[in-house]
Amino acid sequence: MSMKKYLRHHVAAALAVACFAASPASAALKKVTLLQPVPAIDIRNAPWAVAQEMGWLADGGIDLDIQFAKGSVVVIQQIMAGNAQYGMPPPEPAVIALSKGGAVKFFFASTTKSPFPLVVLEDSPIKSLRDLRGKTIGLHSMTAVQYFTTQSILRSVGLKLPDDFNFVEVGAGPAALKALQDGQIAALATNIFNYGGFESRGVKFRYMTSPEVEPIFAWGLMTTPAYLKENEKEAVHLAGAFAMGNVFCRAKPEECVRIFLKRFPTVRSPGIPEEQAISDQLRILAKFNEYAPQAPGKPWGWYDAAAWKGVVDYMVASGQLPQAIDPSPLYTNDLLDQITAFDAKSVTTGQAR
Repeated sequence: MSMKKYLRHHVAAALAVACFAASPASAALKKVTLLQPVPAIDIRNAPWAVAQEMGWLADGGIDLDIQFAKGSVVVIQQIMAGNAQYGMPPPEPAVIALSKGGAVKFFFASTTKSPFPLVVLEDSPIKSLRDLRGKTIGLHSMTAVQYFTTQSILRSVGLKLPDDFNFVEVGAGPAALKALQDGQIAALATNIFNYGGFESRGVKFRYMTSPEVEPIFAWGLMTTPAYLKENEKEAVHLAGAFAMGNVFCRAKPEECVRIFLKRFPTVRSPGIPEEQAISDQLRILAKFNEYAPQAPGKPWGWYDAAAWKGVVDYMVASGQLPQAIDPSPLYTNDLLDQITAFDAKSVTTGQAR
């Protein structure tokens, strides 16, 4: 199957197309594809929804098409193959790609610490990571970054795959929670968005991570170095629209969520009243913001060189890399002054730059 057919059949584009429907004026805009490393929409896309609603993407000549892929490895592969212009994966698959001669470039950070802890039910007999010896852990995808982070978390107590535990793919929605509740899996490894959604339904979890993984940042905006060089203005507008959406969502979270649900109506489960859906998403948005604080004294989107070194160090320690490599080719902060050249106060009123 060709790469283009893969995208057509295995990347859930229909939802994004429906929610980001083109306006009559969109014929003058450039269709730009953004891949997210998850199988379905979640609150991380709220800044994009706001940017679309406010016209900030169109102001930059961009008609954004958000598509969803089954894990971050797929995102990296598709970007490098030229089947999408941008992605928002975590760094680990990009580091592996670099170690094999691949070239990608991150230019705007979305989160600054790992949103991939393990969870067990509050009343679970699993009280520590060591209690997972001999157990099965559910992942939302075997190609997702949790495949790596979960191994690293468990390596911190001497547990290794496959001798000491097993993985099974359970998805990221209700089926994943049911597998945990029914005892098919002892722990679940997905992300804070999914956990927050389950908690909105009254589920209580205990979170488990390790000192090696907790400070590792996650999603960021990236493309290939060649595409970034040839389309720098477009990339600046794209990241700037997201940054403004992020600022808006922090200043006006309820309005942000209402726009998000308007743009992505399928997020609201059938039979759930609107106000309950808003309340649920507000809790998830707050959880997301906990994992994405602004670096002190730095612009939004800043990448810390020490954090990238930490990614490489934990990947070597967990066996993902045979030896350390220099991660500096993978990221740049050079565009952030342009990306964040907007007035935060005016953004909250719906104005652009």
